[in-house]
Amino acid sequence: MSKFEIFKSTIPVMMGYVPLGIAFGLYGISSGLPLWVMSLTPIFIYAGSVEFVLVVFIVTGASLVDVFIVSFLLNFRHFFYTMALLGEINQLKNRIYFIYALTDETFALLKARKSNIDENKNLLFNLTAFLNQIYWFFGVNFGALLGSNLNISYKGIDFSLVALFAVLIYQIFKNNPNTKVLFLGFGCSIVGLFIFPERYFLFGSLIAGAAILLMFKKKFN
Repeated sequence: MSKFEIFKSTIPVMMGYVPLGIAFGLYGISSGLPLWVMSLTPIFIYAGSVEFVLVVFIVTGASLVDVFIVSFLLNFRHFFYTMALLGEINQLKNRIYFIYALTDETFALLKARKSNIDENKNLLFNLTAFLNQIYWFFGVNFGALLGSNLNISYKGIDFSLVALFAVLIYQIFKNNPNTKVLFLGFGCSIVGLFIFPERYFLFGSLIAGAAILLMFKKKFN
């Protein structure tokens, strides 16, 4: 894929990251965080949902232990992302940056693509991750600037990420129409809502889904 083609493939993420980043920037400023802190979070704490939680932690003065536990649980799913891309990650020259910048949406984009044996994986993986981080950086900083100068209501704008995930799931299913895995994911999510505490819902559902896939791997192929 050329650089322009890679950019085009990240446009759906841009449409989600920019408005969500603006919402986060507004949220952080409205919570009392200074502009310089909000400007640096997309660089040093590039972790989506954890960034929103971190604002609450800073405002409430949470302990480092609480920060570590919640951050670990929220981002443990990235372990599965890395395992799913491990063979390709090992081929990358700049794998350290890619592992750092790997997000849900970057993972979904790369898994949804049609693999080409001649593609430059180092360019594809790292540029995709970099562009997505740029979109988030721009959104957060723009939102923080707006929040510092204007009184704006940002209620409901975070739904853009839900819409983005719906599109990405559809794209993955379109390229790999495995209904068994799709329904397993939905099933684990629905059951998880009832059996796991809200704080551990994502972690528990992922573990349950991964365990079922490992135990019944042949049936899901």
